Amino acid sequence: MTKAELIARVATRKDLPRTLTKKAYARIIDAVFTEVGDYFIRARPSLSNPPRLSYPGFGTFTKRRRNSRTVRNPATGQPIAIPAQCTVVFAPGQELKNLINRVPIRKASSAA
Repeated sequence: MTKAELIARVATRKDLPRTLTKKAYARIIDAVFTEVGDYFIRARPSLSNPPRLSYPGFGTFTKRRRNSRTVRNPATGQPIAIPAQCTVVFAPGQELKNLINRVPIRKASSAA
């Protein structure tokens, strides 16, 4: 999905106000992604408390630090040193997993 497709899909939702334009939705979506990016840029990972962004029902994004490592270039066989770097990993939530795998949602049964 492209950014334009995301904006179009959000703009056509029935549960959102019709008074907003696609340009307004685009600014809102840009603001959300900017804030998420800024959070992970500013946050410093530690072993005991890594930076996390959790969105219930969707999943959790976690900032992790990768150690430096040496790999081989598959074309030449020469070793290449990859420096340590930070990355963001995503773990899908149970609701998203169920939707992807088309598992029906079980509702709590009421005991009479």
